[in-house]
Amino acid sequence: MSWNVHIIQRKTKTYVSLKKNKRAGKKIISDYIYLGPAIDAVKMLTELQVKPLIDEREISYSGEIVLEKIADSIGLTRVLEKHTGDDRVARVVRNIILLRTLFPESKRKLAEVRLKHSILKDSTELKYPGEVYRFMDKIYNDLDDVMYDLVKNAIKNHPIGLEYLIIDATRIKIWKDRETGLVRFGYSSRNELKSLPQVNLVLGVSEQHIPLFAKVYPGNTQDVKMFDDFIHRINTRYKSLTRKAKEKFIIFDQGNVNEDNIKYLRKLQEQGIYFVSMMKTNSAHRFIEKVDISSMPLIYSHEKSENVRTEIYGKIIKGVLYGKQSRVLVCYNPDLMEQKCETLDRRVNAVRQAVDSKKDADAVKWLISKYNLKRVLKYTENNGKSELQTDYNEIKSRKDRYGFFVLFTEHSGSSAEEVLAIYKSRGIVEEGFRALKSDMAIDPVYHSKDVRIETHTVMVVLGYLLMSILRAILAREGIKHSFGGLSETIRSGNAVEGFYEHERLKNRLYIRRPIKPEPDLEAIFRALRIKVPLFDVKEVVPTNSSMY
Repeated sequence: MSWNVHIIQRKTKTYVSLKKNKRAGKKIISDYIYLGPAIDAVKMLTELQVKPLIDEREISYSGEIVLEKIADSIGLTRVLEKHTGDDRVARVVRNIILLRTLFPESKRKLAEVRLKHSILKDSTELKYPGEVYRFMDKIYNDLDDVMYDLVKNAIKNHPIGLEYLIIDATRIKIWKDRETGLVRFGYSSRNELKSLPQVNLVLGVSEQHIPLFAKVYPGNTQDVKMFDDFIHRINTRYKSLTRKAKEKFIIFDQGNVNEDNIKYLRKLQEQGIYFVSMMKTNSAHRFIEKVDISSMPLIYSHEKSENVRTEIYGKIIKGVLYGKQSRVLVCYNPDLMEQKCETLDRRVNAVRQAVDSKKDADAVKWLISKYNLKRVLKYTENNGKSELQTDYNEIKSRKDRYGFFVLFTEHSGSSAEEVLAIYKSRGIVEEGFRALKSDMAIDPVYHSKDVRIETHTVMVVLGYLLMSILRAILAREGIKHSFGGLSETIRSGNAVEGFYEHERLKNRLYIRRPIKPEPDLEAIFRALRIKVPLFDVKEVVPTNSSMY
């Protein structure tokens, strides 16, 4: 508790002191720092707010108090203490989660360097930096239950929507040169190299970007196997939470669409879990031919900027896919069609210019391959003369298909607008993965032990949970930030701490004084009802001693 100004009236004279109350059992004990008569005390209080301090140094402040507010609202310390049985362990782990969320650095650097320059040092009792890793091991066996308790508290204490639960997976890179039980060499979605050590992370996210469930799997586990285990887990262990979701959907990548996977997804309907997937391009053409663009109603409209809107038209038809009738949504985006047509023309012209400028054959063929134009352009050389043949029918065929994409599901009650909205909600999980990988630097992971790799991953997800709850609270107040922008804003306010001396004081005061925050940060403080004191006395020190 902070020190407050306490006024003492003695007949015609007024005296001022600083007062702080603290509880000792059932009693309230008060401490006082006498400042003197009112006229002198006013000058002293002014100096406490503005005068440079002795041995002054800057510390991080605002991000910690913002995230502490969110962490307290879901009982993070209490939950960690429940599962570790140790208040000191709980506070250290909590503070490392908060610091790691604000400053994506190694746990050792957080403990050795960052903590010394943060207000969290007051509530973090570490005997040595490496103790952080021992404390991580203490929560490993209870990671699922920790996540469950925190999400349950979040749903209870915050208006978190549970209209949809969106499930998706991503790969987390591991800094290793060998496989373990958890770390496996698996495919990278970017370059398809089967030589990257990784683990898989599955997230279940609400429509408000709140991560409700997280689970780490070995790096070579197939998506359907992960989803099978993940869904079984949340439908059994966390049924009290999942039953609150109106609908549960798996949004499936078109790259994973095949007969076996679709057969598996259909079985999940018995558990009330449906899928929406984009159809592969080579399968979509037969459904595109069945619709008339002029009869397709508008099902989505979004203003990207002034006078620029994205519009999508769509129509649901029935069709047989993998041996069973499905509901197929054929969508058409005229802006996308126009962009792709312009891109195709530009690429064809680039190859023609390369031929006209007498580029060598290898360079021309490389361009044709790079731009995926092998069925459009044919390059030949006869007697030293180059020739480029163009298949205009293929160009027309491609342009006729541009702007179309096809979704399919077997959920019978969804309208065209709802099916598209559900599929587009995949961006919620993808945004979460981008935040975890870019803003929170979840990977590459440098831990050597499987238990610490998994614990690290879940700790970062817990930080993402805190930030997501914060974003949801601020959004209701009309304050909107990107994930990275919000992180930068809440970190922007620092404080200074140092010694204050005055001839009337018997002791030096070691005080902490926040630097006035920027307007964006002040707005966040107001939304969270955080009152920042002008200064706070951290220690009363005899004038002949030092804090260091």
